[in-house]
Amino acid sequence: MFVSEKRRLALLNRLIEVLGREEAEFLMDSLPPFDWHQLVTKGDLKAMEDRLCSGTSAGFAKVDAQLAKVDARFAKIDAEFIKLRGEIALQFARQTRTIVFTMLGLVIPILGAILAVGLG
Repeated sequence: MFVSEKRRLALLNRLIEVLGREEAEFLMDSLPPFDWHQLVTKGDLKAMEDRLCSGTSAGFAKVDAQLAKVDARFAKIDAEFIKLRGEIALQFARQTRTIVFTMLGLVIPILGAILAVGLG
């Protein structure tokens, strides 16, 4: 049975008449402002804990599965970057070789001409 504030006030007034203000207020402070069946029991708390834990475990399992997929994607991306680094290094080596041989191709005839003029 729900106890309304109106009924609690009526009870307080009647208790004041019978017991006096101090005792009546003490007694009313001892009574809950709600029905006793609304109180949560340890069993209620345990059941709630069990539901939360099972739901949380399932949620973590889903998150773990998603993280595994993301990790696999990152592994593929890492492999592609490694491949790209190798290709870039190879191209730099080819470019450097081309520049060196081109410079030698230009410098050797110039040196030959300088030596021919200097000796002649």
